[in-house]
Amino acid sequence: MSMKNFASKAANIRLTDEEADEAQNRAATTPRTAPGQLMHLQAKSEQQQDEIDRLKKELQEAKQMGGAVDVPLSDLHEVPGRRRYMAPEKYAELRDNLRHNKLIHPVVVLPRAEGGFEIISGHHRSDAYRELGRETIRCVLGEATAEEADEGAFFANLMQSDLTDYEKYIGLKRFQTEHPELSKASVAEHVGISPSHISALLSFERLPQEVRKILEANMALLGANAAAELAVLAEAGKSDRVLEAVQRLADRKLDQSQAVKFARASVEPKKAATATTNFKIRSGKTTWCDVRSAKNVMRIEFQSEEIANSVRDAIRKHLEQLAQAQKT
Repeated sequence: MSMKNFASKAANIRLTDEEADEAQNRAATTPRTAPGQLMHLQAKSEQQQDEIDRLKKELQEAKQMGGAVDVPLSDLHEVPGRRRYMAPEKYAELRDNLRHNKLIHPVVVLPRAEGGFEIISGHHRSDAYRELGRETIRCVLGEATAEEADEGAFFANLMQSDLTDYEKYIGLKRFQTEHPELSKASVAEHVGISPSHISALLSFERLPQEVRKILEANMALLGANAAAELAVLAEAGKSDRVLEAVQRLADRKLDQSQAVKFARASVEPKKAATATTNFKIRSGKTTWCDVRSAKNVMRIEFQSEEIANSVRDAIRKHLEQLAQAQKT
């Protein structure tokens, strides 16, 4: 059959409404062949990118008009180190507030080159919305660059009194890695705290690795000043003593000041037990006296005071004879 005849016959085919619905449903299913699946994924990816591009445009327009746009939470991504600290009890209050009230402050975002948006501020609001089962959240485009956002979060966290010293150390270490050209004095000037406190925070780095593992599990365990003292002791060869002190601190057997004193104290070697010699002098079946000696000490215990008095002179005379014999 020629192609022309085939096309002519195909043109005369008419589907019922029921057959047309069935064909449409089949077309909507995911392709089963590898090439078909690839084409399906590409089409889906292009559709998602179109949606993100649309949101970018809406965000830009909203920014110019001072408004906000609903963005799917699945399109929001967190940049490590940018999240600002919030105490657990304050986060619980925030979540409960958002459960019953509108979001007043939109999440601030920046477009990502790989698609979606990175959060500049509003991490906890986004977390709360996710926990509440929401799918979108109001967002606005930020003015700051990604680098400015990172530094802003770092400095805010460093000054946050609720943050533990170990958490501040982690942020400070990350900041130093990203800005190796800055000295401690420059960092202190940026943050507004003393160089000595910067040094104290960085002293966590000088603690033994086993100690830092304990601190990773309990970041509130040790303050910067105590860490600085323990770091000096560890570098002086007392790493084992420092580790034991921090372990006792974690077990709540010591507080911080006691842990430092414990690590500082010298470990005295255990004294060897003194060997003793014991024997008894008997009179028949009865013990007349007990004799105990250790090193240069001898103790004689008689059964009665009368016996002790009766032999005192004899013992003295015998000892005097021994002393005289030593001279010759």
